[in-house]
Amino acid sequence: MKKTNIYVPLITPFKEDYSVDYEGVAKATKFVLEKGADGIYACGGSSEFSLLTTEERKKILEIIIANANGKEVIAHVGSQSTLEAVELAKHAEKAGATMLSAVSPYYFGYKYSQIKEYFHTIAHATSLNLMIYNAAQVRPFSYEELKELLQDEKITSVKYTGYNFYVLERLINSCKDKTFLTGADECFLAGQAVGAHGAIGTTYNYFVDRYIKAKELFKEGKNQEALEIIRKVNNVTELLISSDSMLAVTKYIMSLQGLDILPISRPPFTELDEKTKENIKRVYKENC
Repeated sequence: MKKTNIYVPLITPFKEDYSVDYEGVAKATKFVLEKGADGIYACGGSSEFSLLTTEERKKILEIIIANANGKEVIAHVGSQSTLEAVELAKHAEKAGATMLSAVSPYYFGYKYSQIKEYFHTIAHATSLNLMIYNAAQVRPFSYEELKELLQDEKITSVKYTGYNFYVLERLINSCKDKTFLTGADECFLAGQAVGAHGAIGTTYNYFVDRYIKAKELFKEGKNQEALEIIRKVNNVTELLISSDSMLAVTKYIMSLQGLDILPISRPPFTELDEKTKENIKRVYKENC
């Protein structure tokens, strides 16, 4: 199968008591990979990693790898603590992950020099290469900062969850030996237009096959057909953006597609009420 560079940042299914549904993790892994993704982005933002314990993150990664059927698994090991990130990185290497990724620590407003050392330490803690998770809502990096970080030979790619596509185009042009994947689902085609190599996004948990098709059409010059797919996808994406519990919405849509998981997230996220579910179901069916 042709490589797409499109990965699913897998959600974490929970039981009614908010414990991790590990059987659900295995089912969800197979569910999304059957739709054609190159692999899984494990324990990223879509997994609610900040609400998981270190041991839960390790076990989830192990289950994803065991059920990925040889496909790539990028292990997100980002943490508020460099020590924990390194612990997770070493575990990921041992478990069989193909690459590491990390978002920057965000609570204390660290200086760039401290964050640079954080990424360097993670990147050189194992034999695996590192993908920087550039999340604009956490700590946006400037062009100059990203370009400097990418001078490290162990930092080989960026998950660019930002909206300045001029900066992204400049990075792609100046760092030709690196890989850039977009992370803002609603801007998928904008990323493709400036040369992004692929993408990682929450809504890929249920629409990854549509994004793959849109990318194929765009590369063939069939821009209008690609845009029609993305317009329908974005009609559903609007629900997530406006929701107080976007990951619960994601899980609910996956359940509408036949996956046996509950549409809940850990508190402080709130549960979906019946009116919200009916609206989600209506918009989803209108854009299937």
